[in-house]
Amino acid sequence: MIKKNITVFILGIILSLMLTGCGVEEETSVKKELIVDKSVPIESFDIEDYSKVLEAPSETYFEKIYNNIDDLYNEADNVVYGTVKSVENFDETGVALTYFNFIIEKVYKGELNENDMISIMTNGGFCRLKNYIKVFGNGKFSDYSQKEIDDTIIKFTGAGQPLTKVGDKYVLFLSPPIKDEKPFPTGAYVQIGSFMGRYYYQNNKLMRFKPANEPDLYKNSNDVFSFNTIDEELGKRKVAFQKRGE
Repeated sequence: MIKKNITVFILGIILSLMLTGCGVEEETSVKKELIVDKSVPIESFDIEDYSKVLEAPSETYFEKIYNNIDDLYNEADNVVYGTVKSVENFDETGVALTYFNFIIEKVYKGELNENDMISIMTNGGFCRLKNYIKVFGNGKFSDYSQKEIDDTIIKFTGAGQPLTKVGDKYVLFLSPPIKDEKPFPTGAYVQIGSFMGRYYYQNNKLMRFKPANEPDLYKNSNDVFSFNTIDEELGKRKVAFQKRGE
């Protein structure tokens, strides 16, 4: 199952190189000394080390639309709430992926625990031009010198969803941890349905991102919640799920 999840996750990111030259509630309540570090290190890169940034929108296609919390909860192996601790970049496949460490504050499904710090991959972010060319060819970059290639990164906005930032608070619906799927790091997690598997704060409400060209992506769904409401709804589903497992 995880192999299919990762394949769909990566191959679903269609790169169209049309190049152009929140309130949250509180800081993480988890004390540093209580954090159980289950994060996975990667070889990342610092965008500040590059002198040129190109911007490229990309489109994402899905085999399935998760219309509501029930769809997400039933398919996810792990459902958690918490805070982004750190953000890195991963581009070993020539695709821009954001890789972040996440401290769990509430668990609604799965084997993870409060205070665990895990690593999560999501699409969008930054990719080194040299890695993009290595995978997809030089295309529009045939006139770039090697120095220009080495000094350039591409910012991919995915379908336009906000990039992950340190301090962001999310409700996440996650896959099982990756296992033996090189070059992806074993032990990291993936949001199911890409941006569909994340509720983030906007105007003090938790909501999911919808692409501008897909305003009705989630059919017949009220997809905006206060934290107390989504906490209550997921708590009910947790109790029902645990009873089914008895």
